[in-house]
Amino acid sequence: MKITGTTRIFTIVAHPSVHVVAPAVFNHVFEALSLDMAYIAHDTPPEALPATIEAYRSWGNLGGFNVTIPHKESAARLLDKLLPPAADLGAVNTVVRGPGGVLTGYNTDGAGAVQAIGEVRGAGCLVLGAGGAARAVVHALLKAGARRVMILNRTLERARALVEHFPEDRAGLFHPDMLPEMDVVIQTTPVADRIPLSLDMGGLRKGTRILETVMRDTALGLEAGNRGHTLIPGHHMLYHQTGENFRLLTGTHAPDAVVRQAFAAAGLPLP
Repeated sequence: MKITGTTRIFTIVAHPSVHVVAPAVFNHVFEALSLDMAYIAHDTPPEALPATIEAYRSWGNLGGFNVTIPHKESAARLLDKLLPPAADLGAVNTVVRGPGGVLTGYNTDGAGAVQAIGEVRGAGCLVLGAGGAARAVVHALLKAGARRVMILNRTLERARALVEHFPEDRAGLFHPDMLPEMDVVIQTTPVADRIPLSLDMGGLRKGTRILETVMRDTALGLEAGNRGHTLIPGHHMLYHQTGENFRLLTGTHAPDAVVRQAFAAAGLPLP
């Protein structure tokens, strides 16, 4: 990749950034399409986020940036405009820098998650976590016809705050007795080294679909495989988001075949 003084730059704001895979995927697509663009990662601790985003306004060759854990809600409050569904969710994962440094936020998390999971109409769903990604996923599941979405989070207050955004007959707080009724589990926390929130994997029916949003191997994923559940790795969700994120950030369409090649080159197999 040749980077010059005219190269248009994109980045992802994360903390930590060591596991993000978007740079490898986007840079492969840029090269395949002969675009003078490059994608990097910014490891930004929460206390530095306001200054970082303010600096982005004056970064003339910055086209935009993605946002991941733990910044999706905080970043939304620092932008100039939020478009649906980001405006309803108060969380963003993609930000476009326009003329004059105007920053507009979008959210493709929910749509990407549902596309990765497949049909959810009539399904009972359990979402682990209550942050920005969880909010987007609950919104998309209900829009796609899920029967009911339950929330399990480390702090009850955050779980209750999330549930209050949705109709009470469609979303609620999870209780362990509900576990056998869950058809789909979506893990939106950053926990990878242990089963998050002490979830009883043995209480799930065999074949339950489990979507990870973490972009690496996890204890949850290992246990899901051991118990005969259907694991959907986090990069499957990222794949379904990438085309739309690419279009929003660059204004250019990325052919699906090229995106698939990029994931394969990054060692991320797709179905």
